[in-house]
Amino acid sequence: MILIVLPGAIVVNRILSNHDTDDKYMALVDGIPISTKEFDKAIEANKTPIIDYFYNKYGAEQTAEFWTTSFEGEIPAESIMNKALEESVKIKIRQLIAREQGMLQDISYEGFLRQLNEENKRRQRAIRNREVIYGPRQYEENAYFEYVLSNTTRLVKGQLMEEQWKPDDQQLKWFYDLRKNQLYLSHGLVKVKLISISFLDSNQSVDEALKEDAKKQMEKALSMAASGTDFEHIPKAFDTDVQMMEKEFNSSNVRSNARSPVAQAAEKLSMNEISGIIEENGRLYLIKCMENQKEGSGFLDFDSVKDQVLKDYADFKYEEYVNKRVSEAQILWNETEYRAYQKM
Repeated sequence: MILIVLPGAIVVNRILSNHDTDDKYMALVDGIPISTKEFDKAIEANKTPIIDYFYNKYGAEQTAEFWTTSFEGEIPAESIMNKALEESVKIKIRQLIAREQGMLQDISYEGFLRQLNEENKRRQRAIRNREVIYGPRQYEENAYFEYVLSNTTRLVKGQLMEEQWKPDDQQLKWFYDLRKNQLYLSHGLVKVKLISISFLDSNQSVDEALKEDAKKQMEKALSMAASGTDFEHIPKAFDTDVQMMEKEFNSSNVRSNARSPVAQAAEKLSMNEISGIIEENGRLYLIKCMENQKEGSGFLDFDSVKDQVLKDYADFKYEEYVNKRVSEAQILWNETEYRAYQKM
């Protein structure tokens, strides 16, 4: 066994080769093996990002020498080995924590494959018996691994939040203040007063005569507003059904706002500014802006996002705990397998 210090050139075509037996391991994390097949998967997952990194930074092309070439001291093969090990160790620590919390019994790669096989057999039985199943008919290995890891992580967070990490309001407020510039910036919000007139007939169809009359009435309303008449008093000057209401438009409702000419016009108004005449869904509108808070100009109120703060706090505590366990872990390479990844 050797402590983790990465020397020399390593070729990726060897890294991505098949291994003969399931009991080989690439490294030990606190005595728990990372199998060569687990490590191979981490290598495969990072192959494209590493290629992209060296291409974007150095313009490195895919040649036969790419993986063993030094680019200003950076060697792709070493980079991918380090990244694969970093991710493999973190996953194994997450599995170890899940086992400690009673969420997983077997955290070996072979145990995972047995569980995958059993789950797929269960699904096949359910399909034959015409029972309802959720998710795919059969899980692929990578998809099932992500499913199990994400589910056990959620359960671990929930248990630790109840037993060890349960925060009081003061701790949550501390976290909110710590992260509000990243997580809790306000959405854009426009508050307006609307005057509107319908030009639909009794069958909810457009009536051109009503539309023309509504346009004349709205032009009068716009003239009154421009001359200083209080917006609230304008509807009282008309015998027709002129409606007055207040409304808020939130910039986070992107799809809804994109379909609404009124919302789009409202977003462009300054405080106390009055729009022109706007047509939408069988009505003509006149808008007065009462408040226009630009996105990111303030922070969401703590009480209004308290549930999200609690979730984010759990994520923060979990990542902090995992990183602490990684930093404290004893990680040893299997020298025999390490050499199998080196240039032959």
